[in-house]
Amino acid sequence: LFIALLLSLCTDVFAFGNSFQKNRVLSSQPSSTTKPWGLRAKTADNDPSDVVKNLEDKFHYEGRILPPDDDFRCGFVSLIGAANMGKSTLLNALLEETLCTTTNRPQTTRHSILGILHSDKQKCQICFQDTPGVIEDPAYKLQEGMMEAVQGAFRDSDIILVITDMFSTPIPDDELFGKLNLSDKKKIVVVNKIDLAEKINLENQHQVQYHNSKGDDDEDVEQLYRRTVSVEDAVQNWRMLVPDALAIIPMTASNGPEDAGVVALRSLLLGGDDVPKAFRDLGRPIPGMFQPGVKFINNDEAALIIPDGPPLYDPDTLTDRNER
Repeated sequence: LFIALLLSLCTDVFAFGNSFQKNRVLSSQPSSTTKPWGLRAKTADNDPSDVVKNLEDKFHYEGRILPPDDDFRCGFVSLIGAANMGKSTLLNALLEETLCTTTNRPQTTRHSILGILHSDKQKCQICFQDTPGVIEDPAYKLQEGMMEAVQGAFRDSDIILVITDMFSTPIPDDELFGKLNLSDKKKIVVVNKIDLAEKINLENQHQVQYHNSKGDDDEDVEQLYRRTVSVEDAVQNWRMLVPDALAIIPMTASNGPEDAGVVALRSLLLGGDDVPKAFRDLGRPIPGMFQPGVKFINNDEAALIIPDGPPLYDPDTLTDRNER
């Protein structure tokens, strides 16, 4: 009797084990109505693009870089020039925001400041770098640090925006200016403060003058440090100094975002809406504004200035620094 009960118990345990194993195998296989999550995106009811969109919505957070369209453009533009040329004023005008402190005192900007211009319409994001005014011979550690910021902005930029004035104030560092002309980076020259033309008595400007008394028998040095006294003369002078500049644009940045020169520069960098019209609004064309043989720059040509690439910052971001 004992042996019979033991055999019966073993039979029941064996049957239970087979049933459990069978149910486990069946439960691990996808049924016709339920599929593993990884396979659901491949069904007609779950388009892969919808899955990606859902993931984008789930993982969105402030400051996150958004996926761009295939034709989006993004690049760095560095503003470089002598002290008190209006670089910070120009950046504020381009951004249509008061980002940088501006005063009549030279060297107000003591470090590189990032300003971001984003346009969904033009599918373009421009990362401007405002830099301290160039100093030829830094006298102490602070000035050395300021010049390191200039060198870094020069090195990291895609486009160099040279800021001068109607008097053709040069970059007071011959080595940096030499690097500018040897560089294959795209360049644009801004002749700022053209409103000063009304305050100059041209009758007393017959004798050629030089900045910092550096004019000598060297023709190149004479050209670099020659002082101009009219907008036309300044444009032609800088065309000779930076012959490969894409454009030389006269403006008065202190007039604000609606100044014709500011509008033309912003339109040129963004690649639209209407670049030729923006330059026509500057008035009568000045010889030397464009490279030899170029009468104007159209929208398609302007769109090639900023390189292709995804945006580096959220569309609503103005700067990477505290805005207080």
